Amino acid sequence: MAEEGKVSQEVIERLITRIDSLEKKLAEKEKKDKKKKTKEKDTTKKITDATGDFFKESGKLLRGVVDASVEATKEAANALSSLSDETDKEGLGEIPAAFVSVLRRTADIQKKAIDKFEENYKKDDDD
Repeated sequence: MAEEGKVSQEVIERLITRIDSLEKKLAEKEKKDKKKKTKEKDTTKKITDATGDFFKESGKLLRGVVDASVEATKEAANALSSLSDETDKEGLGEIPAAFVSVLRRTADIQKKAIDKFEENYKKDDDD
C-alpha cells in the first residue's frame, strides 16, 4: 500500500516532459493567434484606407463634373444672350454675323469646362 501511494520518479519525469510539451504548444498557439490578429488589423486598415480614398476621389470627381457642367451651361447662356443682344442692336439683318460671333464664343465652352473641372479637382487635392 505504501508503494501504491508513492509515484515513481519515472512517472514524474514523464509528466514534467508532457507539461513542458503542452506549454510549448500553448506558446506557439498564442504566437500564431497574435500574428493572425495583427494581420487582420492590417487588412482592416488597408480596406478602411482604400474605402476612404475611394469616397474622397469620387467626391472630387463628382464635384469637378458638376462645376464643369455649370460652367458650360453658364457659357452657353452667355453666348445666347450675346446673340440676342447683338440682334437687338443691329436688327434682324445682322443675324448671320451675330450667329458667327456666337459660334466663336461657343468654341471655347469645352475648354473652359475642362479648365473648371481641373481647377476644382486640383483644389480638392490641396485641402
